[in-house]
Amino acid sequence: MSTSATPLSRTEKKRENILAVATELFLERGYDAVSLDDVLERAGGSKTTLYSYYGGKEGLFSAIVHKTCLDKLSPLLLIEIGGLAPEAGLNAIGRGFLSIVANPEGRALFRMLVSEADRFPELAREFFAAGPETVTTLVSRHIEQWKQQGLLRAGNSETRAVQFLGIMLGNFHIKNLLGLTSPLSAKEINDWVASGVTLFLLGCRVE
Repeated sequence: MSTSATPLSRTEKKRENILAVATELFLERGYDAVSLDDVLERAGGSKTTLYSYYGGKEGLFSAIVHKTCLDKLSPLLLIEIGGLAPEAGLNAIGRGFLSIVANPEGRALFRMLVSEADRFPELAREFFAAGPETVTTLVSRHIEQWKQQGLLRAGNSETRAVQFLGIMLGNFHIKNLLGLTSPLSAKEINDWVASGVTLFLLGCRVE
């Protein structure tokens, strides 16, 4: 018997709407160019309400970072890898990871965080933990499992995970941030990931 999600309350809907509007504005204009009045003009409501939800502009920015990370990473974290061999599992992870990196909204958030990292160092650390570090931990965990199964050579799993993700990124990440490349097609992602997985396994697979 299927169950439907619990409907959001009026307060929850209002809070989510403010967050959605603020996300759109921040990613479009940057942190400094958006005021709370800009957000409320489009979302409706009062500053009192907004402050009660997020505690001001910095709190709103923090909520945007955390929600965007969660939304972008969820499909990758939900991929079923447990029963797959290293080649199939790493291909699945690689495709999911590169799709996140290529996402325009994720790119805009990354740009904004880099520009604001000096002003919000704690938020930068939180972003790193919620985004890149979470992906590294995911890959490291699966590499460790494959090592325990005798499918990959001994070695530091976290280091291997960082190296694998570096292969996946290639020079696309920096070109993407600079706006020097077009969005990757599904075929381009698949081909790049498959080639990278083959290269990675040449050094790690047990013969």
